[in-house]
Amino acid sequence: MYLNNIAPGRLLEVGCGNGKRLARMRDLGWDVTGQEIDSVASEYVRQEKGIPVHLGPLETMDTPGEFDVVILSHVIEHLHDPVALLKMCHLLLKKNGLLVLLTPNVASYGHRKFGAGWCGLESPRHIHLFTCKKLVRLAQKSGFSNPNSWTTPIGAYGIGQSSSSSAETTKAGCQFMATRDVLRGFWFQLAAHLVFQFDKNSGEECALMATK
Repeated sequence: MYLNNIAPGRLLEVGCGNGKRLARMRDLGWDVTGQEIDSVASEYVRQEKGIPVHLGPLETMDTPGEFDVVILSHVIEHLHDPVALLKMCHLLLKKNGLLVLLTPNVASYGHRKFGAGWCGLESPRHIHLFTCKKLVRLAQKSGFSNPNSWTTPIGAYGIGQSSSSSAETTKAGCQFMATRDVLRGFWFQLAAHLVFQFDKNSGEECALMATK
């Protein structure tokens, strides 16, 4: 989450899922809390990981100015109102607190190559898709200072594996990956990393870091 050079403090993960990332951050010295709308997932994180989780929408968290860092990994693309989400993150952060988010890059090499078959579209689960420039404007509109956004080819293997009409084959009611899909993932990963050397905006994932 690009926090290597940040001193550990209080950290909130929005949409924490199974808590795997929070557990890693805790091991690195962070005081972690999760937020989740899935009751099964939140209970699992509490019971199995021993990490506190707020169950419910982010706007129901009544803890303004509590966190040093708020992170969101592949969450913002699922929400109807991304500005409201980031404004709430802004409210929950301490002064000079840091927002870090990751989301698919709609200007990626993968989208150009696969078109409507690019798995980053993931309709109808993905409601909004972003470029780095759009994320910067979104952060500014939400009250953040000095937003910085960039792309990375991280995840290119999975994108290549899943981004074609033949990526998933259904058999006997189950979905499985064919050998050709695995090979396509490897080849796409090589191509995406090569393209990225010449086009730094071509990565499959956008990252944003901004300060309150």
